[in-house]
Amino acid sequence: MTPSTHPLLALLKLHQTLLLSSFSSQLTQLTLDETIRTAGKYSAGLTTILTEGHPVRAVALAELGKLLAVDEPSPPMPPPKNGSSFPPTGPARLKAAYETHLRARKELMIGFGRDTEGGEVGQSVRSIIVQLEKELGVWTSGVRNALEDVPRLPKATHGMN
Repeated sequence: MTPSTHPLLALLKLHQTLLLSSFSSQLTQLTLDETIRTAGKYSAGLTTILTEGHPVRAVALAELGKLLAVDEPSPPMPPPKNGSSFPPTGPARLKAAYETHLRARKELMIGFGRDTEGGEVGQSVRSIIVQLEKELGVWTSGVRNALEDVPRLPKATHGMN
């Protein structure tokens, strides 16, 4: 069944709500990932039945983006090799959170109006986007700095003198 099927869509939202209510100071990676997958399915279901910019669809995207931005309690070591697993981990999760927030902001501006910058949720999403841009910049510069700090190994001569 597709996520937009009745009553699956409503059950996905209920499941997401129950998972969110179980969040505590002892949040586990398993619970966080399951909540993100459920929010993703719910958002996908809404995308098939509601037009772009519908307020419910826009808020669901913002919720998904916020979940993707939550710090991972215990990311898998090493990260999965296949790039198709959802939710992603590490910097890929951060990038997915950023991209999801950009989509949410675009839809919030349609649904709640450009004059109000997407309403209260749109303004909140905008500030999250700014924070995520900074965090992505730290990741990018951190990797660049780490690569620059790696000592250069001399080239092997393979018998050449």
